[in-house]
Amino acid sequence: MSLIILDTDLQPITGPFVTEHNGFTGGQQEFLFYFKNQFPEFYYENIRLKVEMPDLALGDLFSTSGWSVKMKFGSEQPTEKEWGDVIVNNEITLPIDIGSSEVANTESLFPVWLRVFCPGHTNPQYKTDMNLSLKYFKKLVSGVV
Repeated sequence: MSLIILDTDLQPITGPFVTEHNGFTGGQQEFLFYFKNQFPEFYYENIRLKVEMPDLALGDLFSTSGWSVKMKFGSEQPTEKEWGDVIVNNEITLPIDIGSSEVANTESLFPVWLRVFCPGHTNPQYKTDMNLSLKYFKKLVSGVV
């Protein structure tokens, strides 16, 4: 993969996201992660991202177990009002391309916030079955052989 996903320490994320939740009270946990281009010969268009969990259907308000996720592009942590405007369990499209046909962008970090909600009155647990699904169009920068 030419796009890399980095955590807040700028280390590659290679496995599923792991969250810890108090099932009695429920609640949410928020993560910031970044996309970055690793290769100067490519640029990327129409970058789409969604979270996959075994019992989560795209667009449903909650999974069958009550869990839900929201994602938002941006460097600032979203406020409660901003999170309220985000559609739950939905795919997002990054509002900008990474690079262009003239030049690849290998320097910039492209931030995305993820909010995971755990329902109350469930068993306390580590949630370990969330994965990111990333789709994009990878194109060759002009003049690269």
